[in-house]
Amino acid sequence: MASNLLSNMEQKENKWYILNVIAGQENKVASEIKALIARSAANKHIIDVIVPAKPIIKIKKGQKVQEMQKLFPGYVFVQADLTGEAYSVINSIPKVMGFLGGKNNPQPVADAKMQDILKLSAEQAPDNKNFAFDIGETLNIIEGPFESFSGVVEDFDAEKQKVKISVLIFGRATSVELDVNQVEKIS
Repeated sequence: MASNLLSNMEQKENKWYILNVIAGQENKVASEIKALIARSAANKHIIDVIVPAKPIIKIKKGQKVQEMQKLFPGYVFVQADLTGEAYSVINSIPKVMGFLGGKNNPQPVADAKMQDILKLSAEQAPDNKNFAFDIGETLNIIEGPFESFSGVVEDFDAEKQKVKISVLIFGRATSVELDVNQVEKIS
């Protein structure tokens, strides 16, 4: 049984594997694995570690904030040759629940799927510089206190990425200045 496990592991050298970790601890576990790469004998078997995430823009307290959103909460991707002590060293890290594929039988991620995941992680934050609104154009508000209202563009400041629109509130036209991420063109 053990020789069968070892022969299976020898065939899987330098593949990407998915490590199941306690949710919210992905970055901590990835940091610990990176520290292992730098200082231990396991470093010749562990090649890379990532927590796939993509940048998103959110509005918090009226300010545009870029955050990283994890693509797979609760999982860390490890590129390694799991022969030798690398498998047991990674599994012994606190907050690690094990590799996907079952105990003593980690399953590698298909190369094509891993390339897609790496591409998603490499994407940049949305570039808001390409927004352009015309005076008199009708927009839907998609975020904020006036969500689901529509209004007409009164002014657009491309440099500040702000748009001023006139919204009908209780039968009166009211000017509202919004971030371009809070509105969308009506198709």
